[in-house]
Amino acid sequence: MLTAILNSRLAVRRSLAVAIAGLCALLAGWLLFAALGSVASASADIDDKRATLGQIDAVVALAKTMEASAPPPAAAGSGEFLSGDSEAIIRGGLQTRLNAIAAANKVVVLSAGNAPALNEDGVAYLGLRANVSGTLEGVHGFMLSLETTLPVLFVREATLRVTNVAPSEAPNVEPEIFAEVLFYGALPSGMAAATSGATP
Repeated sequence: MLTAILNSRLAVRRSLAVAIAGLCALLAGWLLFAALGSVASASADIDDKRATLGQIDAVVALAKTMEASAPPPAAAGSGEFLSGDSEAIIRGGLQTRLNAIAAANKVVVLSAGNAPALNEDGVAYLGLRANVSGTLEGVHGFMLSLETTLPVLFVREATLRVTNVAPSEAPNVEPEIFAEVLFYGALPSGMAAATSGATP
């Protein structure tokens, strides 16, 4: 067959050569297209993996942030009740907690003292009376933290006063809030505070 092609007319040989060249060009184009498709697919797969890795990193970073900002867990066995070996230690713990909550909300503790112990229906309560000052947002966060963290505290009395009300020439001066707060926590069953009962 090769001999027949070689002995054929020049026009036939040229047509065959053009056809073969065209077929080779098509084959080369197909191979190039397949190679480019493979590269694009690999690149897309790499991008997907990078995006997934970025999402994993973001989740890990968020978990670390939440863990760092989470309040410390209550001491074992304390739960919703105040804990301590003596009344003095329990009141000291209340003072420490008061200072920590105030600092977290950028509130200043002006004074703090022991409140009278209470007994009601066989449950004993110890508490503090504190005077604090700060911005409206700070005092609000302070009061909220007192009542929403463990051990449970009950705000029995709260008196608020406002100072530094901004005059018209200084509208950006934020008013200062003074708060007098009386709060109690319950002692575990079996502990008692010697005083007459009143409902906290």
